[in-house]
Amino acid sequence: MTLEIGILFVVLAVMAFLFFTEKLPVDLTAFMGLVVLVFTGYIESSEAFSGFSSPAVITLLSVFMVSGALLQTGIADYVGQKVNQWIGSREKMLIVAIMVTSGVLSAFMPNIAATAVLLPAVASIARQSGVSPSKLFMPLSFGAILGGTTTLVGTPPNILASEMLVAKGMSAFSLFDYTPLGVILVFIGTLYMITIGNKLNPVRTISTAIREKGELVKVYQLSDNVFSIRIHSGSNLAGKTLKQANVGKALGLQIINIRRKGKRFHPKAETLLNVGDILVVKGELHSLEQLMGLAKMEGGKTEQHHFERVAEMVKMRSVELLSTSDLIGSSIAQSEFRTRFHAVILAIRRDGKFLSHPIQNHTLHAGDQLIAMAPLETLTEMSKIESFKVTRLGAKEIKSIRQRIAWLRIPEGSQLDGMRLRDVRETELAGLFVVAIEREGKPLVMLSPDIQVQAEDRLFLTGHMKVVRGLKTLTSVEFLPQTMELETEEQGMVEVTLAPRSKAAGKTLTELDFRDRYGLNVIAIWRGGNPIHTELGQLKLEFGDALLVQGSWNRIRLFGSEREFVVLSPVAQETRRKAKAPFALASLLLMVALVVLGIQPIHVAAFTAATFAVLSGAITMEEAYRNVEWKALFLVATILPVGIAMERTGAAHLLAVTVTDHLGPYGPYAILAGLCGLSSLLSQCLDGAPAVVLMTPVALRIAHEMGLSPFPIMMGVSLAPSAAFMTPFSHKANLLVMGAGGYRVIDYVRVGTPLTLIVLLVLVVMIPVFFPF
Repeated sequence: MTLEIGILFVVLAVMAFLFFTEKLPVDLTAFMGLVVLVFTGYIESSEAFSGFSSPAVITLLSVFMVSGALLQTGIADYVGQKVNQWIGSREKMLIVAIMVTSGVLSAFMPNIAATAVLLPAVASIARQSGVSPSKLFMPLSFGAILGGTTTLVGTPPNILASEMLVAKGMSAFSLFDYTPLGVILVFIGTLYMITIGNKLNPVRTISTAIREKGELVKVYQLSDNVFSIRIHSGSNLAGKTLKQANVGKALGLQIINIRRKGKRFHPKAETLLNVGDILVVKGELHSLEQLMGLAKMEGGKTEQHHFERVAEMVKMRSVELLSTSDLIGSSIAQSEFRTRFHAVILAIRRDGKFLSHPIQNHTLHAGDQLIAMAPLETLTEMSKIESFKVTRLGAKEIKSIRQRIAWLRIPEGSQLDGMRLRDVRETELAGLFVVAIEREGKPLVMLSPDIQVQAEDRLFLTGHMKVVRGLKTLTSVEFLPQTMELETEEQGMVEVTLAPRSKAAGKTLTELDFRDRYGLNVIAIWRGGNPIHTELGQLKLEFGDALLVQGSWNRIRLFGSEREFVVLSPVAQETRRKAKAPFALASLLLMVALVVLGIQPIHVAAFTAATFAVLSGAITMEEAYRNVEWKALFLVATILPVGIAMERTGAAHLLAVTVTDHLGPYGPYAILAGLCGLSSLLSQCLDGAPAVVLMTPVALRIAHEMGLSPFPIMMGVSLAPSAAFMTPFSHKANLLVMGAGGYRVIDYVRVGTPLTLIVLLVLVVMIPVFFPF
């Protein structure tokens, strides 16, 4: 191996690592790889952007537009809606019908589009038939993936393989060369999913399917978390805007809507509250009623003389966590810091800033500075621990800490009088933590959880008093525990999942400015088989999450066209242009006819069909552009020149010789099996297009070295990426149904691994039957 080849392999290895981990967007990784290859001399400047003029890219662009026309005119919807009418509620027959239907659609449109258009219909079928949605969603995506193998335009790897054959002066695959093998794969995949796969596929009895009115309230357990607040005359809330009242943030309440004179409307920060308004809010009514006791207490900031009394008994130090500390990765509460070290944590400082309260729940990092309060001898012992760095605090730091300590006085007759400290849940709910008690003028520190609270005690607490201040605004209001209607003629609820490769993944609802941007409330998130109700704004969204969204039907319908999310309800679908359906179908038939009759090659035929679809009004130019997966297009265009670099440097020849030396003695079937296996492996966490580009130069060189026909080898390399069912990340269709079906990654490993091996075996056995070596 030459130095030139070694450097190329390093570049490709770095690109592969970035592709797999997605530390950078996959298209950006391809961009960077192309730039590096140009500046290192592996690719000429004139060749750098040759991929953008490639027939493969033109074909992909055109197919996206034609499939968009089929979607916008309702043809795909019509097919999905008829499935339930034809089949009824028989589970296995439904699986067969869904896989075949998605397979037929994905033969001429991207598998993600076929899956997305059928998703609401399949969810509705699950509800009407009583079949667990998880039993149907995985077959839906698997059927779409396998259906893409039935035609040349069904999947990008097929188009790329054909184009790369033409680039080498060989014949291209025809539109239906893949059909016999693809049909067999769909049949085998369907048979597997109604037998072995059906047994391995989990049953999610409570999952994210479209539900009838009222079901969502039960499934998401909203009856205990949604209540109403009526504003009476004399209330501090009357006459204030929502922003001024600050009830939501201060008390952890989410105001869903406001009912005024019989009408409901979506609240905004500048909404002025009036007497008689009924606020429909999400939160814990029982906890709020407990907290109301704090509003009756006298309280305020800790004065210097109070602080000095406590300081006579205990000292404060900064305890920095070194990288060897076993506290890293856990919270103060989880580590039981107070019991373990006999010290109270007043604050946590990270990167020079104090963390927000409640501090007990923050995950600790190396370098965090814990502001600890304890007797001097305890702090001295802590300084001897190797994983701690204990230092004194300056005067300014002590003053800053003092300002973060508040106090509350227990009044006579309080329900807290006589309670053990561990049972005083009110302060915990308010995000406050008792660090000391002043009783009869004397400070009590290092408190036992079993100490009893007494009337006239002054509790010193860490945390912000915003909750207490918020409680004091709730005067002259009435709590209505019954759940108000969340679904009416004007407003409703739908479930939403993240679209594959959504930019929303890894971001919080607050960062997305979700409420203001879309005019909708997220009132619960389904994750790991359970609903989450609290701190939704700070929760980072993940693929597989389902969001319960509430708002006006008009807003929900507008949200249905949002690219970052998929709404699991037909009501949110865009209005279809059904009168233009014949023209959309005609554009598809035009593309097929031009190719089958040999009038034009596939890229010209597809472009002609896309042009006809736009001219006929089946799809507008704006819609056509919106239906193009630009990331996939740019990925293919920028990754194609990598094949040139592999050929020019001799890297393809080196790999081909290595594979031939090891597998050649066992015959062409072994060669085919090895290449199919490697192509499938590369595609388990990666789009199939890069795998085909990397494998094609090697495959063609091996065919030449061994005197084999290139067609069966290239057929295997292009179809093997479709045999990648072992993770949800290999195909966007899998990511799309992950949240809808409530699946976990392990579900794909369990169900997808046997199917992957079966499909690879079928490819190795059947490809030579149709394309002899």
